Amino acid sequence: MTVRWIAAGLMAVTSLTGWGEIHAQRGFALTAHQVARTLSNSGIQISEEQVSLLARVVATDPDPALDILSVEPLDVQLAAKYPEARTRVKMACHQPGTCLPFFVVVRFSEGTAERGASASGSAAAFGSEFLKPGGLITMRAGTRATMVMDDGRSHIQVAVISLENGITGHKIRVASPDHKQIYVAEVLGANLLKRSF
Repeated sequence: MTVRWIAAGLMAVTSLTGWGEIHAQRGFALTAHQVARTLSNSGIQISEEQVSLLARVVATDPDPALDILSVEPLDVQLAAKYPEARTRVKMACHQPGTCLPFFVVVRFSEGTAERGASASGSAAAFGSEFLKPGGLITMRAGTRATMVMDDGRSHIQVAVISLENGITGHKIRVASPDHKQIYVAEVLGANLLKRSF
């Protein structure tokens, strides 16, 4: 009797292990090429060799649209000493629920911004803003703001505090002043967000 229970238990464990592997493979791994393409579309011409993903990132879509959430130099003192500055970029899939936010490290060589500036004018101006820490950030973490929820029948305004830096048009996490409620809302301005019901 005990042998049968042990055999049944082993069979259950092996079948669960196989089940977990099947479900883990349903996602699509994001690549450095996809990240480089998103950054290039934002005005920074870089190659996929300059992009390092810090972890394996899986999405439900094979080629999702990506958003740039924040850009920060890894170390300001090192960036001043070395011509190849490393920057940490926080990204997420544009469509909520497609992937979790993730970080990549981008290596910018000394002439990357200058080559872009001579090549494409306004895109390069955006690129040089991109390289400045906080150049694109509309709302900083800790900012007291108003979140508007409107569905045509009702209009609600809620006082919130941003929990992370945000760029206009992107969604960030915000909290009620007592931090009991957490929301995800789209940044409209330096002190204004919107969210649907």
